[in-house]
Amino acid sequence: MNHTICYISKAKEGLTDLEIQEIFTTTQTRNNAENIKGILLYGFGNFFQVLEGEKKIIEDLYLHKISEDKRHSDILTIINYHIKHPIFEAYSSEFNIVKTNNQLDTIKAYLNQNSLHHLSKNIQRMLNPFLL
Repeated sequence: MNHTICYISKAKEGLTDLEIQEIFTTTQTRNNAENIKGILLYGFGNFFQVLEGEKKIIEDLYLHKISEDKRHSDILTIINYHIKHPIFEAYSSEFNIVKTNNQLDTIKAYLNQNSLHHLSKNIQRMLNPFLL
């Protein structure tokens, strides 16, 4: 069963670039190993993540890893429910880490092309604060 969880959180104060890079590397490796699709962004002291995949895998990851991670706080769950068709299914074969404005623009363009998906516009609106 396809499921999606999307959240925003506040990075721990004083988090270094090296620690952020470690979060990106670990997240991408773990999520690709679990066949999780989606994106992770960091900007202006906040994380934004969309997770898509098997419900049990996504919920376990969110409840037992992400929610307990002390490198961020004030986690706000925006989306948490079953989806028929994952938004990021056709975007890439891997979980994506967004580090540049070009990557962010590419995702925004992809979401525009897939605007028929009911979550696409919502996610696109949430991406706007990360655009410089």
